[in-house]
Amino acid sequence: MRLVSALTTVLLTGTLASAQPEPVAVHHIHGLSFDPREPGALLVATHTGLVRVRLGANPEWVGANRFDLMGFTVTPVDPGTLYASGHPDLVTYRREGHGNLGLLLSRDGGRTWEGVALKGQTDFHALAYSAGGGGELFGWSVAGQTGLYRISSKAWAVERLPARGLGDVLALAASHDLPSQLLAGTAAGLLLSQDRGVTWRPVAGIPRDAPVTAVACSPVAEKGRIYAYVARNGYGLMRSGDAGATWRPTGLSVMPNESVIAVALGPGGKVAVATTAASVLVSDDGGKSWRPVLDRGRRPKQAETREK
Repeated sequence: MRLVSALTTVLLTGTLASAQPEPVAVHHIHGLSFDPREPGALLVATHTGLVRVRLGANPEWVGANRFDLMGFTVTPVDPGTLYASGHPDLVTYRREGHGNLGLLLSRDGGRTWEGVALKGQTDFHALAYSAGGGGELFGWSVAGQTGLYRISSKAWAVERLPARGLGDVLALAASHDLPSQLLAGTAAGLLLSQDRGVTWRPVAGIPRDAPVTAVACSPVAEKGRIYAYVARNGYGLMRSGDAGATWRPTGLSVMPNESVIAVALGPGGKVAVATTAASVLVSDDGGKSWRPVLDRGRRPKQAETREK
């Protein structure tokens, strides 16, 4: 009787309801972006869903979906619109019976998602939004008919491109001021397309035999700024201020047993990188100094600035 009475008191006073949930622990980061609707925040696509990270705060889930978001990108022209790809959670897989999500669209900043193309067929491990062609998605699929796809963001018409010269894609980025230009980080260097993905060639200044694990182009207001992570000693995070004509190292390199899995660019010289160890660093000065916002998936105990 006393136990029942005590439990009743707890429920009535709301003690259980007010208990704080465990902080979100981020694992297996696959994509990264500054939140277009909240420039100081980051959107992190992970193995178990979309997470928002703010400086000095614990990471938090965005929406209820726990999809494995392998590919992820945002559009600068519509702040609430996000695109993703990957694999369903176990509940969705059992209900729908397929392991590939195709192309997903969110119109509310990641709270809800809908499948818009190639459902059950493709698994895009790299995605990029381009303003070319009235708005297009470019995705590199590792499932079904593997290769590079171009998808209209208006009619959802799909093309599988020949992508001559392209292979082993690790990351994609689209130029916002040169709508026909795309960049691809590959296992064999950084490649450039100037015809919306049909043909590709190596980018000068980046070793052709070094993996480029992440690449990002500047927002619309800052033309010509590109960052790429070259997984080789003496390179690391590279910066170009002239649309890829020349490059210089920023000085950021991660631990030998890690790599940068994603790069995101924001306004005013903001840069963020995510590593394979689920750490995220942010710079407000173009990569000269850095501060951690996630340390191996959790809020850092001490926010220490890493100087160049």
